[in-house]
Amino acid sequence: MLPNKEQLIEHLSNKMTNQDIAKIYGTTFQKIIHLIKKYEINPNDLRKVNQYIVYEHWIKEEVVYVGSGVWYRCRRYTNRRNMEHVSLMKSGKLEYRFVGEYEKEGDARVHEIELIRKYKRIGQAKFNKEIG
Repeated sequence: MLPNKEQLIEHLSNKMTNQDIAKIYGTTFQKIIHLIKKYEINPNDLRKVNQYIVYEHWIKEEVVYVGSGVWYRCRRYTNRRNMEHVSLMKSGKLEYRFVGEYEKEGDARVHEIELIRKYKRIGQAKFNKEIG
């Protein structure tokens, strides 16, 4: 079964990659691209690719990582240092939450650091380095 237009809009608005959407529906990312074109959807507008984001990775009720960057950064595991974090991302066991969008990278970084400090104080964000 493939996503309908509304589902596709929701996934793209949640900054999901075409590969991630395809995985949910057991299809190829090329088919997702085809549907995007068929429905005349602009994924760049929905994903707000010109914004910097702040995001959290959750397992159950715990934040395990806080990050910032461009829209696809939250789901990219190829540049992670912690292999446990990479494994959790590959397995699909993490929930991704977007907590901020900014026009300037510096504003996103400030928010990211504030959140890391907040979560470290309560014993969470175990995959983040300590912030001085």
